[in-house]
Amino acid sequence: MATAEQNNREENNLNPRKNSRLIRTVQAHFYPDLIVSSPEVIDYERLKSMGFQVILLDVDNTLVLHGSHEGDAFARAIVTKVEQAGLIPVIASNAREHRARSFADSLGVEFISQAKKPGIEAICQDLTKRSCAYHNALMVGDQLLTDVWAARKAKIPVILTEKRSPHEIITVKMKRVIERLIRLLGGKDDWEMLKVIDYDVLMRRPRS
Repeated sequence: MATAEQNNREENNLNPRKNSRLIRTVQAHFYPDLIVSSPEVIDYERLKSMGFQVILLDVDNTLVLHGSHEGDAFARAIVTKVEQAGLIPVIASNAREHRARSFADSLGVEFISQAKKPGIEAICQDLTKRSCAYHNALMVGDQLLTDVWAARKAKIPVILTEKRSPHEIITVKMKRVIERLIRLLGGKDDWEMLKVIDYDVLMRRPRS
């Protein structure tokens, strides 16, 4: 028969809310700064006034439906908003160069292909060439295991958007299962608080 001490130990191991170190670790690596319903609701002019220079835009299920080779009206509208705010839109995609170039050219913007997110080498090299400090760039994407994790490793502020479409390839669907576990481990209440739009939180992150 298990003792009370053993039962408490097992309960603590199963209940992530009782493990503050685990919560902090999960949030530090996988929680974004803000969560929005769509990249079109982001106040890019506000971001410009805060000192941001470059907006790193994910492609699949952020700007367009997964697998698209060209930007549609929605993607063009986002790029236009970014440019009108005086910011530089840069496509940051894990896609191969041919597809990334085709997509970026359709929108008339620059791109980073084969970014290998959550790897950060390609993104950091691009920002360095632009003489843009990492904290003056902003990642916008829909996935925790690629966009958010990459941004966290590079100390780039990041806004998570809801996915544009429920239709995804199997590998992404598998990542979504892990994302649900991450939200559970990090805490639902803290996750929901990220949906309260407070752009000032973007400036409170450790700077590069």
